Amino acid sequence: MAKQTEIVSRRIDAQPEGALLRSLDLEHLVNRDQASRQLVRLARHGRLRRVARGMYVAVTASRFGPVPPPADKLVQSLARITGHAIVRHGAAAASALGLTTQVPVRQIYLTDGRARTLNLGKQVIEIRRAPRWMLVLGDSLAGDVVIALEWLGPDLAETTSASWLGASGGMTGTPCSKPGLTCRRGW
Repeated sequence: MAKQTEIVSRRIDAQPEGALLRSLDLEHLVNRDQASRQLVRLARHGRLRRVARGMYVAVTASRFGPVPPPADKLVQSLARITGHAIVRHGAAAASALGLTTQVPVRQIYLTDGRARTLNLGKQVIEIRRAPRWMLVLGDSLAGDVVIALEWLGPDLAETTSASWLGASGGMTGTPCSKPGLTCRRGW
């Protein structure tokens, strides 16, 4: 029994910060039932934190007590495990781009997979299902722009993006190669 605990503990120590652990990931080391019991036991002792049913994450010890990993790393690990795209919500993307001064209180992410909730103690991470077209560009600047503009809505997106473009150089008024179009500086 102690040998299995040591094997599972070494595996946990080898994981990067924020990596999700499941009994399925440990079944090549020990029996799946034993792996699940070991994960529950380590969570009870404070070495792991149960995030969702069957999913655990390692916590780091600090002088203030156990500290869970950052939510972004946890969500990236979930995306790797499930194989689905997971990106931040439109409110967070708009705030990061400077399109709004509002800062979202709740951590919400969008996915093309199953909706779920991850609990990190008092911190709750909500993952909502979204249409595939919103997630095509993934976790990139262009993807953030698409998600933020969709969150703002048609009226607000038009005024906000026009003022945003105007504040960052705006349109120069010089014609492009096609009649009736204008180009931005440097394009």
